[in-house]
Amino acid sequence: MCLFIESSIYAYSGGTLVRAHERMALVVRQGQVVDRFAVEAPIEWLKISPDGRTVLIYSHRATRISRWREGSNLERFLEASDSRDRLGCGFIVMDGSIITLVSKNGTLRGLTAEDRDLFASNLRSPHSIAPRSFVQLPGNRLALTGAFFSDPCDVVITMSLDELLRDPEAVQQAIPAKAPVWDRAIHVAVGPCGRDAAVVLRDPEDQETPDEDEDDEDRRDVENFTGVYIRQLDSSALVERHAYAGRASSGAAIVASSDWIVTQVVGGVDMIRRSTGAVQHLPGVILDVRRLELVKPEGDVLTSVTPIDQVVL
Repeated sequence: MCLFIESSIYAYSGGTLVRAHERMALVVRQGQVVDRFAVEAPIEWLKISPDGRTVLIYSHRATRISRWREGSNLERFLEASDSRDRLGCGFIVMDGSIITLVSKNGTLRGLTAEDRDLFASNLRSPHSIAPRSFVQLPGNRLALTGAFFSDPCDVVITMSLDELLRDPEAVQQAIPAKAPVWDRAIHVAVGPCGRDAAVVLRDPEDQETPDEDEDDEDRRDVENFTGVYIRQLDSSALVERHAYAGRASSGAAIVASSDWIVTQVVGGVDMIRRSTGAVQHLPGVILDVRRLELVKPEGDVLTSVTPIDQVVL
């Protein structure tokens, strides 16, 4: 997830820090600049692979994505085919290998390190969906966040990675199944929680109308609810929720540890204590979901790396 500080964009994963400013980017590892490069237009977003060896660089209003790989030259990786084509990229780990996910022209593809297609899944019919971000969940599951054609809201859909590998219709089948995690809101994000659950952030804004006479404790699920919640992946049971109206956007990095729910927001992270629901903002911090760490950059170095459950507030 990206952190915006003044005119710089920071991203961190797998021990690699990338700092971008306008068209330039620095790749930093262990406090040393290992590479620097320029793209042809201002950088808008960054995504780093879990091993820190690949960086995807978004530009041209997210219609063009360049790719930096350790030991290789910067290359043009992906470009929208027309104004209706919505690009989406991300990374997952399968059998110890990094797989790059690419959504383009109604197809979701999984690419190996050699750019060989591991799978291809239908995103176009009968449901036309354009995923923009992807999160690996416990139990060998994948969550995608995106939007249906002409829908003002975003949606989170989850499915089995095994099904994705063997069935080109896996995404289409997951849409009506709405299990184990499915949500739709103006802003929605999902992340892992322990070994058997997922944490979801939702903000429907004015797309849902709360019932003022309804008792919060008696509400059976999350319709008309703004906040974060945790759902078991085996049973889809709702086990915890907290009212929260922060500054997170769709696809934001979010994770739950034993004590905290942490989400990336504008300018830092928000930490929600699970025992009380109390919220505290930490400025200038990047969330590393996979390692359950908070990292604080300053210039081109990291000034601190702190496991989430060791944060003292």
